[in-house]
Amino acid sequence: MTPRNLGATACLAAVSLLSTGRLFIQVSDFYPKAPAVDGVTEFDGRFAALRSLLPPKGIIGYMTDAETPAGDVNAQAEYHLTQYALAPVLVVNSAHHRFVVGNFHRTVTAGSLRDRGYKLVQSFGNGIVLLENEKAQ
Repeated sequence: MTPRNLGATACLAAVSLLSTGRLFIQVSDFYPKAPAVDGVTEFDGRFAALRSLLPPKGIIGYMTDAETPAGDVNAQAEYHLTQYALAPVLVVNSAHHRFVVGNFHRTVTAGSLRDRGYKLVQSFGNGIVLLENEKAQ
């Protein structure tokens, strides 16, 4: 190979590498640096400590703020997300079970829960509590 051919090949390789590098930089700027946390993952994280406390299977009740209307779409979505977060434990939208998970948006005191027949087993923060229904068998 002559020096002229070798120089042309080297120039062509350098231009190709620079072009590829420039394309890589443009594409990498297009994608976000870190994936954003989606709402389901964020909601699921609120229940991590509670999930570790529950048995591998069983049935527990569910309750939320007393003022929440029955047909509230957001409340229904949170109930279904709670079922997802605590699976395979079955979460039933009823407070008539021995153990009940509470998903509250307003501050609830242990005294107000006791007045309704529930004993606070543990509070996990962010409005998530585990209650024992003292009326259930």
